[in-house]
Amino acid sequence: MPNGVNTRLCPFCGQNNRCMINETQPCWCVKADIPNKLIALLPTQLQQKACICLNCVNAYRKNPEGFTVNTNSC
Repeated sequence: MPNGVNTRLCPFCGQNNRCMINETQPCWCVKADIPNKLIALLPTQLQQKACICLNCVNAYRKNPEGFTVNTNSC
């Protein structure tokens, strides 16, 4: 766990992000279009440390104005 960040958990909702960065196959997020404005909602120390889960990415896309870091809306 680098810098106290659990890389297996989504930094927004705390659920398993299904990250496969350390697996033999590429992670799903390699081909995903993660909005930069969503990434910018995270504190700097969490950015690029753990994958945002697909549920949170989709929740943000559906309602960017209503999505906040602590809503666990996904």
